[in-house]
Amino acid sequence: MRGRFAARAGLVVAALFLVAVTLMAVAPGLFTPLDPLATDTDRVLQPPGWGHPFGTDQTGRDMFARVVHGASYSLGVGAGATAAALVIGVVVGTLVGLAPRIVDGVAMRGVEILLAFPEFLIALFAIAVLGPGPVNVATAVGVAALPAYIRVARAETLVVRRSGYVEAARGLGVHPLRVAVSHVVPNTLRPLGVIATIGIGTTIVAAAGLSFLGLGPQDPTPEWGLLLSGGRNLLAQAWWVAFFPGVLITGTVVSATVVGRRLRRAGEGRRS
Repeated sequence: MRGRFAARAGLVVAALFLVAVTLMAVAPGLFTPLDPLATDTDRVLQPPGWGHPFGTDQTGRDMFARVVHGASYSLGVGAGATAAALVIGVVVGTLVGLAPRIVDGVAMRGVEILLAFPEFLIALFAIAVLGPGPVNVATAVGVAALPAYIRVARAETLVVRRSGYVEAARGLGVHPLRVAVSHVVPNTLRPLGVIATIGIGTTIVAAAGLSFLGLGPQDPTPEWGLLLSGGRNLLAQAWWVAFFPGVLITGTVVSATVVGRRLRRAGEGRRS
């Protein structure tokens, strides 16, 4: 009983955290009126306190304002890359699942090779090809996440194509494209939607990692990975510069994972 209560409480906290982060990304003015790019040389590296709850950085910029405005960059990249990987993964995975066996075999061997590598390594390779920049970071993390969506979409397609209603539609002479759009694709979206919820956290971490390495947005852009990178050399004298962006990254990833796993359990018919 206590375990179930704790699980529900954790789900509520995770959901509220994601709602808060989403509001930061959509309407940062609700949280702070300060300009995240405004500098103040008289308030350099001030610790957290009244007026600056997250302190200030090495140029006197308010860290709370920078973290809040950074949500739009980090969450935008994570959601955008995940959405692109989801859409492309559904299309490619469905086509592979409906293709002849030889095409399916060749395509899936390629997907399995990509899945053998960590997503971050694939993203680094993509950045090496595309070049640094915020748009290329989103593209790179989307490409890195794509193989997992293709595999799941293909697996769901193989299950659905053998179902009775699909066989009946084929027997009635329904065009294969209409069968795919009307019956196959809708049944692959539910499990992929759950994976995408968890995947947003993964893409945020990957994008933050690339920005931390200097391959994404450049200063003074208030992006969480870049903020974390800017504070790594100040931990001894100004821990708050790196601490609060790290907390937001960690909290967002953990919250997305908690909500995604709860959705997966709900889809499997489990209560806890």
